[in-house]
Amino acid sequence: MNWTIIIIFIAMAIALIVFLIYRNVKDENEFEAELKNDSTDIKEEDIWTEINDSAR
Repeated sequence: MNWTIIIIFIAMAIALIVFLIYRNVKDENEFEAELKNDSTDIKEEDIWTEINDSAR
């Protein structure tokens, strides 16, 4: 009886770990794709212009 409960608990723990790893990889891939498709291209000149304008 005790071995059955232990085996079930270990199997559920392994399934949870596999699920969390799979979900993390999926979210990481989606995040990287979102960063690559980001259309906000900021030039270095624009950044320095904003800094100089705010300092005045």
